[in-house]
Amino acid sequence: MKKLLVLLLAVGMIFVFAACGQETETPETEQGTEDPATTEESGTVEEESAEEEVAAGIEYPVTITDAIGNEITLEGPHTKLVGTHNPTLNAAIVLGGGGKYLVGFGNKEMADELYSYVYPELQDVTQIGKGKEINYETVLETGADMAILPERFAYLAEEFAAVDIPSIVILSSTESYDTIRTALTLMGTVVNEPQRAEDIIAKFDELIAKVEERTASVADEEKPTVMFLGGSSMYSVAPGAMIQSDIMETAGGVNAVEGVDVLGDFAEVSAEEIIAWNPEVIWIPAYADYTVDDVLNAPEFSSVAAVQNGAVYSFPSALEPWDYPTASACLGVCWAAYNLHPDLYSYEELIEDVNALYDLIYGQTFTEEQIGIVQ
Repeated sequence: MKKLLVLLLAVGMIFVFAACGQETETPETEQGTEDPATTEESGTVEEESAEEEVAAGIEYPVTITDAIGNEITLEGPHTKLVGTHNPTLNAAIVLGGGGKYLVGFGNKEMADELYSYVYPELQDVTQIGKGKEINYETVLETGADMAILPERFAYLAEEFAAVDIPSIVILSSTESYDTIRTALTLMGTVVNEPQRAEDIIAKFDELIAKVEERTASVADEEKPTVMFLGGSSMYSVAPGAMIQSDIMETAGGVNAVEGVDVLGDFAEVSAEEIIAWNPEVIWIPAYADYTVDDVLNAPEFSSVAAVQNGAVYSFPSALEPWDYPTASACLGVCWAAYNLHPDLYSYEELIEDVNALYDLIYGQTFTEEQIGIVQ
């Protein structure tokens, strides 16, 4: 009888321990293994929160001051932009790393070669007009939510407003490095890309500072006088209020043009004035309607120092003008330094710096032939 009781007790203890084991294992499994659906949902929520935080950038509504002092309140980002002025449109292309923010373009025939690489879809983008002549019915068909303007076209704001499209002036007619910084900063606020705008401006400043540091050692008497001719005529010149003048000075040169007060455009002058200024170096833009040989062979310029010394050059590049008030003006500074003082800034550095900027903006680099400055 005692043996039977001991046996029954032993069996009971086995069942008790088995039950306890099961109860202990179950909580461990629940704590150590989450429901896959719950995990996935939680991860998605976290990812969405992170995306929202990154996308936030600018806290809208925001009131900003445009390039000519107008206060504009943005209720949210504007990402369907139109315009007809190439340097102004360039700010949107730079911020978008291509054409992601443009739904309407100006004169496609005037589009830069660079866009064939970084903005190939331009061929399918609506052309809304040329310069000051705009087809507003076409503009409305694009679904545009903002027009971007230069100061010289500021009056078009009223015409855009008449078809319920807001506008902003991002490019001042008084050209300088600050003009470019302002355009990029304003554009960064408009499309909600403030950090990207800052990064591009930082690279812009870095390249300019690099050249300034190199040319700081050039004595005033060693700085050559330079004249930058206009695109449409050999008798037009860049006055002091244009970005070309800043490029010359940063690169260790001096603008030969004096006493010409014109804003935002080349000034028409006479052959006699050019002869009197007697520049030691002449640059003509890549978009000129004439050639270097035309200048060298012009009888009226035969006494000019630059012509006599063969110091007449085409200002790059084949990709886009580096003498516009755009982000690539810093590359114009680099080329100018190489042209005027190759002992201070080398050709190899020039190619390296060109591609560093284009890689940052567009994620692309280019050959010397594509850039158009083969040594």
